[in-house]
Amino acid sequence: MGVPLQHPALSSGPVTAVQSATIIQWTPSFTDTTFGSALVSGSEYYAEVVGPATHPWLGHRLELDEAATRTRSDHALVAATSSWNTKGPIASTLVGATIEVRPHITLPYLVDDTLLRRIQSGGENPKSFQFFLPYPGSAYLVAQANLSGGKLLWQELTTARTLRPEELVLPPGSSFGIKFGDRRGLSRGFSGVVRTTPCPMPLQKGYNYVSYPFPRDLRLGVDWGSSIEGFKSGSTPKGLDRIELCQGTQRRRYALFSATSSGPARWRLINSGRTDQWASPAQYLEKVDVGEGFLIWKEKADPLHTFRVPKT
Repeated sequence: MGVPLQHPALSSGPVTAVQSATIIQWTPSFTDTTFGSALVSGSEYYAEVVGPATHPWLGHRLELDEAATRTRSDHALVAATSSWNTKGPIASTLVGATIEVRPHITLPYLVDDTLLRRIQSGGENPKSFQFFLPYPGSAYLVAQANLSGGKLLWQELTTARTLRPEELVLPPGSSFGIKFGDRRGLSRGFSGVVRTTPCPMPLQKGYNYVSYPFPRDLRLGVDWGSSIEGFKSGSTPKGLDRIELCQGTQRRRYALFSATSSGPARWRLINSGRTDQWASPAQYLEKVDVGEGFLIWKEKADPLHTFRVPKT
């Protein structure tokens, strides 16, 4: 699943100075109280550059150190060292940017209420649900929710380690997987705002959980998925990056096919038993539905990967 919307911004304003590698001075849209006092305890926040259109940090995201920001006697933001930061280190080039501070969408925000009802009222086993999270640095992080004192405790599946709040974050451009063990079906409606800036989404070598961060179908080769994003095409799928769609027990893999080095390229289905061969007859992936998450297998890391704003 992907999340094509964002929470509304808590505040916005221009960056006026960068005091150090972590301290950002800015003028928020409210100044009647210190900005840090408005941060809700237990929530994860980030600052995102939304303008000007030519700013070198446009679209980039910086995670906040919420505890340190709350203790400030001014409006300054304290940036955190985080795997979710899309650009760094913080420097004077950030001055002049317009930023918005907003809370992250998280896995508990999306599923806690529904899971509690199904466990407490429906009698389902919490262990029948598994969640595959996009936290960078590993192929994936598998989470499980256990009931404790009427609340859900999120733990890593194999070690039962309590997950850190940042591991449950679903930043723009990411996705997560759900595995049902008993009865299928999990619904959750929510509202949000549509982003209007590009969405940097660094890709690591290997698997990446991603989704199109805009509320519309992703048109491959038009909005994304071409040489502009660094994807290479070939006459065979061997050694190429892949898109993988997972639905139930079925996994369909695609790579960028072109008959010649200068010819048009399309995402073509790979043989399910031989990843170095195309499926026959030829089948092509033209779009990914809005809100559908997918996997990208990268042969090499791409720290500059970005989802562009969709074309009209």
